[in-house]
Amino acid sequence: MTVLTEDAVIDAVCRHLVADRWEIVSRARATEHGVDIVATRDGTRLEVEAKGAGSSKPHTARYGRAFNRGQVFDHVAKAVLKALRVAFVGNVQAAVAFPDQRANACD
Repeated sequence: MTVLTEDAVIDAVCRHLVADRWEIVSRARATEHGVDIVATRDGTRLEVEAKGAGSSKPHTARYGRAFNRGQVFDHVAKAVLKALRVAFVGNVQAAVAFPDQRANACD
């Protein structure tokens, strides 16, 4: 099983946004702080919070392995909370991006 990292999810979302005529203003790697993807189109700003399916950091215990159910819950909850905070501000659209790992069982 290939575990998609946050960086791989960010890359895929950026490709999709560019194909849909969005301009990528900035992108943050998993090792960087800030909004994962900021894009604009026709005066609209979009901020995307992305999560991977496993750790991309070699020094972690789960490097290269899929997150367990508790970790998935935690990562999804944090991404949704961040997006809600952005949406609450009002003049920015918010989105979350996750890998499609439904076919893979979490341990």
